[in-house]
Order: sequence, then C-alpha cells, then structure tokens
Amino acid sequence: MPRCHPLVAVAALTLALSACGKMQENAAETLAEKALEASGGENADIDIQDGGSTVVIKTPDGEMRQSTGDDLVLPNDFPTDITLPGTYKVVSLMTMGATTSVVMEVPQSSSGLFNAIKSGQANQGWKETMSMQGADASMLGFEKEGRSLLVNMADNGEGGSSLSMSLQAKQQP
Repeated sequence: MPRCHPLVAVAALTLALSACGKMQENAAETLAEKALEASGGENADIDIQDGGSTVVIKTPDGEMRQSTGDDLVLPNDFPTDITLPGTYKVVSLMTMGATTSVVMEVPQSSSGLFNAIKSGQANQGWKETMSMQGADASMLGFEKEGRSLLVNMADNGEGGSSLSMSLQAKQQP
C-alpha cells in the first residue's frame, strides 16, 4: 500500500476528532475522508468504532485499522512465536495489510526487556538481523520464514518502558 503515511495521519486526526460522540464521529469521518481524498487517496471510507477508540480506513489499496486504549487485547491470530513480556498493557494496535504494529506499556526497563526479547526470539528460531542498545532505548530486528519483526524499547522515566513491535508477515501471492 503506497499511501501509508497519509493513512496513519488521517487515523490520528480521526481519533482525536471523534472523542466527543456520535454526531462528532460522523463529522470526523466525513472530514477525514475528504482530507485523505485531497491528499491523493481515492474513494476513502472511514469508519469510527468503539466510541472513537478504533478507526478503520478502507481504500481501493486495502484497509488500515488503528485502535488505542488503556489495555487492548492482542488479536487472536497474533503469532505465538513472538516473545512478549510477562506483564504488559497494549495501548495501541494497528494492522495494515500484512503489517501489525503493537505498542505496549511494560513495568520493566528497556535494558531488561532487551535481553529477554533477544534470547526469547532466538529460542523461537528467529534470526537476529539488527541489535542496538543504548542507555535508555534499544532496538532489535529479526527474520523468520519470510517474516520480519522490529522491536523498539524506550524507558518511560517511571521505571518502566514503552515497547513497540512491528511485524511484517509473509505477503500472500
């Protein structure tokens, strides 16, 4: 899908505009559809769900679903060979085509997460493709069976960290 940046921007705008109620949701949907179409997107259909916490954008190129909340549930089809922290709260979940991105709040520091995820992914048969560790932020990359996983960790200043995982699944022929 070549228009991922406008989709993400429109999803964020739509979430912000839809927080007030059904009438505002309809207005936000229309405004966001027009903004996306004006930026080069054709025939965009935007649907705000779950009281404004989920935005679904459909175009001829595909669909993007963005959800935010205090403790979202991972999708049922989330791969079981991805190492997750023992305790976490999913605060953002985005799917677009073969890509799934998850943002979690975790009570562990990024340095503790780094080692756990690095060894956990190796134990699950993932090949490490990138490793960068800093004082308060780190990044890991992995590949397995045509899939790629990018993991970012950053301390949140309160003893815990924010963990972002982006999984690019196999493209279907």
